[in-house]
Amino acid sequence: MSAALLAWVDGQLLAAEQATVSVYDRGFRSGEGVFETLRSYGDHVFRLTAHLDRARAGATELGFDAGEVEPLTAAVQATASANLAALGGADSALRLTVSAGTIDPHSLFPGTPGGPPTVVVTSHALRPTPPSATAVTVPLARELPHVKAVSYLVAVTARRRAREQGADEALLTSADGQILEGASSNVFLVYDGGLVTPPLSAGVLAGVTRSVVVTVAERLGIPLAQRVIAGAELLDADEALLTATTREIVPLVAVDDRPIGSGAPGPVTRRLQAGYRDEVAREITGRSR
Repeated sequence: MSAALLAWVDGQLLAAEQATVSVYDRGFRSGEGVFETLRSYGDHVFRLTAHLDRARAGATELGFDAGEVEPLTAAVQATASANLAALGGADSALRLTVSAGTIDPHSLFPGTPGGPPTVVVTSHALRPTPPSATAVTVPLARELPHVKAVSYLVAVTARRRAREQGADEALLTSADGQILEGASSNVFLVYDGGLVTPPLSAGVLAGVTRSVVVTVAERLGIPLAQRVIAGAELLDADEALLTATTREIVPLVAVDDRPIGSGAPGPVTRRLQAGYRDEVAREITGRSR
């Protein structure tokens, strides 16, 4: 890298290593905040509006106002542009964090706001996306699953358990064994050429990449059903795939040390990967918004 990375903190771009937030920040103290991980293709932030809409809706559910779209858009785009040279012009991952702001430390629990929301944007180089992934099932489910909250303990714990077992991802499961989502991804299964994914009503995050895959499947004429998936159905799938903003679409080839289908990326997954890349190109060239 030719220059130090910069971070956006409440309207200013600062050296990332020196950027700080208040010890009274409600996101730090009690997890009252939301975040979004975004992917920038060069200086183009993909599906920015969708990410901001989700963040603002999540903040509302947590009881605070994340602010208007325009200043949040400017913060993300300014951070992506400011760090483009430092990252060698390569694609990057950005994180937008919006907390409920500072708290009056003398007020009664849960406290009263002492200031406007805190807005932080950071940027870093993307890690290489693996050609495929493995997972283990973990009997955990996130609190407030429709909110991408900074209180991320369930996902962190599940992912740590997966890594301890030599897997790349954890598939969260409900009390009765339903497959919900990955710790940091959504999951799709392929049966007889068609896709199946758990519905949002099952208690999963409305992933932005998940939504793009639904659109791509429709364009490609791939049937898609959103329904509850029992854990026992995993091994009956022909293919499986994980979706996440920075990783796009990753073939899931084994779960709990058992292969999915042939144990290798399948034809439906490869079609979706190509369709996803086309969707990115559509947006960058202005043919899709």
